Amino acid sequence: MRPFRSFLLLLIFLACFTGLYYIFPQSNLFPAVEEFMDSLRFDTIPLQTPVTIHTADSIPADTTTIITSPDSIISEPVKPLSPFLDSLISSKGQLRVMYYGDSQIEGDRITYYLRKFLRSGRGGTGPGLFLPLMPVMYTKTIRLRSSPNWKRFNYLSFENGEISHRNLGPFMTICRFIDEGELRSVPEKAFVRITPSVLSDTLSTHYDLLRIFYGNSPENVSISVRADGLQVFSGFLSTGNGIRELECSLNRQKEIIIEFEGLQSPDIYGISIESKDGVIIDNIPQRGSAGLEFTMVGEANLRESYRLLEPDLIVLHFGLNVVNNVKDDYTYYMKGLRRQLMLLKEIAPKTSVLVIGVTDMASGKGDSLRSFENIPYIIEAQKKAASEAGTAFWDSYMAMGGEASIIDWASREVPLAQKDYVHFTYDGADTISAMLARALFTTESIDTLSAYLPQIQQDSLMIRVDSTLLPADKSNKGIANTVISEILSYDRNRPLIFTSPAFWLFFLIVLLGYSIVYKKHIIRNFYLFCLSLFFYYKSGGIFLFLLILVTIIDFLCGHLINHSNKKIYRKFFILFSIVSNLGILAYFKYTDFLITSVNNLFGTDFRVYDFLASFSNKHMGSSFEISNIILPVGISFFTFQSLSYTLDVYRNKIKPVTNILDFGFFVSFFPQLVAGPIVRASEFIPQLYAKFHLEKREFSQALFLISKGLIKKIVISDFIAVNFIDRVFEMPALYSGFENLMAVYGYGLQIYCDFSGYTDIAIGVALILGFRLPINFNSPYKATDLADFWRRWHISLSRWLKDYLYIPLGGNKKGNFRTGINLMITMLLGGLWHGAALRFIIWGGLHGMGLIISRLWNNVFGNRVRYRFGRAIAVLITFNFVSFCWIFFRADDMNTVTIIFKQIFENFSPGSYLRVLPAYSTVFIIMLVGYIIHFLPERSKESYRGLFIKSPLIAQLLIIMVMAVLLYQMRSTDVVPFIYFRF
Repeated sequence: MRPFRSFLLLLIFLACFTGLYYIFPQSNLFPAVEEFMDSLRFDTIPLQTPVTIHTADSIPADTTTIITSPDSIISEPVKPLSPFLDSLISSKGQLRVMYYGDSQIEGDRITYYLRKFLRSGRGGTGPGLFLPLMPVMYTKTIRLRSSPNWKRFNYLSFENGEISHRNLGPFMTICRFIDEGELRSVPEKAFVRITPSVLSDTLSTHYDLLRIFYGNSPENVSISVRADGLQVFSGFLSTGNGIRELECSLNRQKEIIIEFEGLQSPDIYGISIESKDGVIIDNIPQRGSAGLEFTMVGEANLRESYRLLEPDLIVLHFGLNVVNNVKDDYTYYMKGLRRQLMLLKEIAPKTSVLVIGVTDMASGKGDSLRSFENIPYIIEAQKKAASEAGTAFWDSYMAMGGEASIIDWASREVPLAQKDYVHFTYDGADTISAMLARALFTTESIDTLSAYLPQIQQDSLMIRVDSTLLPADKSNKGIANTVISEILSYDRNRPLIFTSPAFWLFFLIVLLGYSIVYKKHIIRNFYLFCLSLFFYYKSGGIFLFLLILVTIIDFLCGHLINHSNKKIYRKFFILFSIVSNLGILAYFKYTDFLITSVNNLFGTDFRVYDFLASFSNKHMGSSFEISNIILPVGISFFTFQSLSYTLDVYRNKIKPVTNILDFGFFVSFFPQLVAGPIVRASEFIPQLYAKFHLEKREFSQALFLISKGLIKKIVISDFIAVNFIDRVFEMPALYSGFENLMAVYGYGLQIYCDFSGYTDIAIGVALILGFRLPINFNSPYKATDLADFWRRWHISLSRWLKDYLYIPLGGNKKGNFRTGINLMITMLLGGLWHGAALRFIIWGGLHGMGLIISRLWNNVFGNRVRYRFGRAIAVLITFNFVSFCWIFFRADDMNTVTIIFKQIFENFSPGSYLRVLPAYSTVFIIMLVGYIIHFLPERSKESYRGLFIKSPLIAQLLIIMVMAVLLYQMRSTDVVPFIYFRF
């Protein structure tokens, strides 16, 4: 089957799949063409660029266009907000925005973009205020982890008698690690750990100042603060009445651990990480709130909180719960909101207040989806309350597009709203936040943006606007330049991975060119080598340099080894290859781990320094963080693959490749480049010079593998991870032991489907190009012992470790004791290959110990799994041991491991079944189906695979079309990279 036919089939399929979007535009079953060019979905336009602005009166009745904020949306903007705007423009000190909201803003939604936007001119760093126990512990700014003994208390806790006061601070919620009134005989400890999120921007990743607001009982409570392992504060919280504050410098460190210890717990009103100047924006979500709780807490305590924090702007963004609960008496709601606003103006008279109207929300199913009818009445009540209290108001409902706009937002190529038609996605939150930013700076009577512009970088004032709002006179040349720029640019948030529509557009282009050059292997190999380098660039950016460096080193070493007549020279060149490959791998993967370990052991203060990032920043204008070494995508795979070549040349198993382009193609072949399988030179290099050959049966096999891999990744792995497993492993203390155990079993399925799914797709894509890659998985959970497991799991790595580490150490030829040592060394290094952390070493050590015990058992008792019952028991034991080890592999740190075990063995909560099973029924059904398919006899799997392969090509394409619709519907909003990309 020729490549051009493969190209035509893929083109026809993509054309049909996307074409149906325009035939059934309201079905939401098919993607638009633009989704295959996802980097061009939105154009980024400077705020000062003229765009179409719609006012509420000029919106066409049938429009679904997203509009930017009209000048008149903020009511009386100059007077209520002028103190804040004046401070933003002229003040040199700290400027604080306290952004209150309901679940709409959880996870740093809205505030993330606003924080980044305002800091572009005024500076500032840190996430601002948070509590030890937040509704969402992981945001785009920080990763918050706390000991499981923290509890939250609010005004309802006062009414229920759990606390004796209403002093609840700025969150209207306090946290304690010991219940009020309890006095322990032995001091209890609690901790809070804060680290930057992997998604945080550079303006938020340095922590300058720690402020803790608390109320303390007469008992002494000790506190210790460490920043990147260094002690920055140690002492006691002061005692007395009223709200108190502790402040210490964090020296621009990144990992902050706050430890408390006492017989009683203080009331923690809030913790803030911030800078002394610049913009601080606090994300203060109040889940389930209608924004009417300010008058229910202690006024004096709230007044003192605002006195200490000195906010310049308080934003109230509530409405989700109002829409559900206020459906007739809008006057009563208006009066309640006005009371809140008057209280805020009274206790914080120098602070501007902005009310954000309720956003659009809808309910129903399918064609019956409609916006809530009470939204306009609630907005009128909010407007009136804001007007009577003398505060500003922004109509986000009209900014979105008015009635039914949430439905349009949810159905866009990049969804701006979630499928509940209530909450925003992060893209939608950024869009709303950009609209708000524009509204803040553009008014009818004064354009404060023009006064603010000189202080900020012009290219940082960007607003994301729907492409329908682009200036009409944009030339074709400009569009062409934009397309070329996007194609040649690297964006780490949009990697070119198998689950992205952009990859299949890329593969379509690959096939088109391949159909021209495939007959001449020199041109064919050069063509695929160049595209493989481009693929890695789009996935790994500047680290393409490392791939090229490894290729050059090992190509030269292979030739020098082969042409060296003296043994000492051969040893020198193979040693140079080994040191180069492992040295590069060790620097990027293990430097931070080694330096941290040395500092902890010897009390030293060595610092990590990323030389490559520093070079890039200096000579290429990038802005990488140099105090944290970035791990290049797939570095463990391509270094091991390249190293196996020089080792095989040294052992005289293969002859060196004569052409460096051919060797580069072997190292960088894009289907398996970033996550394996690790291909042997002896298996792949002969294919470089073979004629292209692909039978129809093999093409159908490739389609089957690709389809199976995508189902494994999207339908099973991503779905159960996003909807259950990630939540439990993020905060295991919040879930019962039963939920923790189910998450452990779920992760076993997740990582298998994720990794084997990638391998299936890689093998299928390579097969369409005429190259055969080795199998990497063979139903590993059917293994009867650990040795059998490693013959089935990540087979290419297992073979590599066996041939290049275990056997050179002596294998099983030097007695049982030496065999055990060799097994343990191999598995410990295998664990370390997966990651530079103690938990990976423990994971490898457990597997090493399991292999030793399994070997001893077989030596003493022989093979006892010949009979069906004995085999079932062996499979069950092996599966549970492997699942037990996955806890160390998946957990973020050893503290998480401890909590998971504690929950499983001490807090299993059998009574939680009735609550948990219905809540996660879909997840558990998918897990059950996934495991059932995995444990099916091979004969059954071969039957449906054979049925697909034997069916007519048109039937195969129809099956794939149905599957594609399912995949499109179940895909995650955010990019979910394959797990093994990090290795």
